[in-house]
Amino acid sequence: MSISVPANDVPERLAEYGSAPFLVTTSVDGRVKVVHVAVLWDIQVAAFRCSPGGGTLQNLAGAEGGHAGRSATLVFPGRDADTHSWLVDVTGTADPDHEDWVVLAYDSGVLHRPAPDTTGDQQGC
Repeated sequence: MSISVPANDVPERLAEYGSAPFLVTTSVDGRVKVVHVAVLWDIQVAAFRCSPGGGTLQNLAGAEGGHAGRSATLVFPGRDADTHSWLVDVTGTADPDHEDWVVLAYDSGVLHRPAPDTTGDQQGC
């Protein structure tokens, strides 16, 4: 089961989950890259900001190396096996004000139920 998390709930969720999620991006040829980042929330533009490494920056730039934005996901794990994870779909672009930083515009977010203890215990994961 998933529970929708609107952008205006982000400050409350950050207090609960912390500000060090995993950032999942894909290269133009489809390779997935997962990195651990520290994020800042910019409430004025409903976006996270972070400073990932060069490979992630390339993935977010895309084939054109431009600023059009590419989809990515932030994964905030639950604090224990019984806590929902917070998954946030974002659109990442280069930060025009800070070199080597990205702006991750909030597209949507959900709290996703914990995995079952045993494979096959629950249908519809």
